[in-house]
Amino acid sequence: MQTSLAHNAMREDWPLCRTLLGGTKTMRAAGETFLPRYPAEPLPDYKIRLQRAVLTNYYAQTIRHLVGKAFSKPLALQDDVPPQIVEWCEDIDLQGTHFNAFAAEVFREALGVGLTGILVDFPKQVQGVSLAEERASGARPYMAMLPVETILGVRTAGQAREIQMARLLENSVEQDGDFGEKIVKRVRVLYPGGYALYQEIKDGEYAVVEEGTMSIGRVPLVPVYGLKVGTWHGSPPLLDLAYKNVQHYQIDSDLSNALQVACFPILAASGYDQDRDPTIKVGPNIVLATGDPQGKFYYVEHSGTAINTGRQKLEDLKADMATEGIQSLMPRANGDATATETQVKYAESTSDLQRMAFALKDSLENALMLMAEWVGLPDGGSIELRGQFVLPRDAATEAQALIALRSAGEITSRTLLSELKRRDFLPDDFDVEGEQELLAMEGPGYEVGQ
Repeated sequence: MQTSLAHNAMREDWPLCRTLLGGTKTMRAAGETFLPRYPAEPLPDYKIRLQRAVLTNYYAQTIRHLVGKAFSKPLALQDDVPPQIVEWCEDIDLQGTHFNAFAAEVFREALGVGLTGILVDFPKQVQGVSLAEERASGARPYMAMLPVETILGVRTAGQAREIQMARLLENSVEQDGDFGEKIVKRVRVLYPGGYALYQEIKDGEYAVVEEGTMSIGRVPLVPVYGLKVGTWHGSPPLLDLAYKNVQHYQIDSDLSNALQVACFPILAASGYDQDRDPTIKVGPNIVLATGDPQGKFYYVEHSGTAINTGRQKLEDLKADMATEGIQSLMPRANGDATATETQVKYAESTSDLQRMAFALKDSLENALMLMAEWVGLPDGGSIELRGQFVLPRDAATEAQALIALRSAGEITSRTLLSELKRRDFLPDDFDVEGEQELLAMEGPGYEVGQ
């Protein structure tokens, strides 16, 4: 089945990103794709070199760190989220996943490959069942994350880019005979108010096997972008880091191979006649002899210069990846960067993270709105992402500055308490308003520092 132009453009980046995210196992399985074979290198030698190669996965580590930073505190459902949806968020996908964990996984996927989708679906009901019977059965909408590879194409229209049609790949494992299993490939086509299910009957040939209507008036699908390129077209925001990580993997393999050679000196001989002289044996209590008076035996050893060059190249790549990877994965050995330069780079990176997290927030709220539409609620409410997105500063200095402002009468006690709470000096359950009331009851004479 044909795929969209956006799908085809994004597909170029998936092998690189997916293979890196899979770790050493998938990098080795990719073979010459990411670890080229040298010209004239015998295949057995290459296989040995490949099995020694180990990926230091800066790409996956950086993504995990960014997701952890964005979700360092659980997201908060605001008061405008309907109680019904609040309850559903405890098991947002009908598989026991909390909404916070689901959101973190969606963010990880978007950062890793550039785009993912949230499908807000409703369990299929028996035909003729009334709305009351449907609700009594416990049926309710749920969310499912769609890998970008399964989003074959999305057609939109209008200024709001409303979805007119979406084609989603669905592969399922089904029983084949008494004990066997087979993969059945299907494509679900969604349009406002209905759907059609196509099943592959021959290679690349599909036929409609099911059609139906949906009570929701639009296609319940929401995009989540890493780096938005266009409508339903995203790019991995850390793609340059991915390329550098592959380069690091290759150079590390070369260095490991060079160490194997350098650690085993080669025995050489001059003046040795293999037809006349004794067979060479290497080991303790062995005497080497040759009939040539000028003959000699000696070891040829690697100077190690190239190894040092390779090791320095790895260190340089680590420094590059620290910049490309949003966070400082490891400190620079030479300490050239000033503290100011480091803070500037970090601030730029976290502002990028903040932008991506806010886009995620919009997508999650759109998904909540779709849940509400499925059951006739007017609104799905809003959420707050409470992670750390700004440059860390000297917390103690900030606290002292706030207290000084309060002492000078430049800010209210409510502002002081609110800011201290926001900076984690006070617990999450600290009641600023309640504390204000208690302070008022104590009366004058109580000042900061007493």
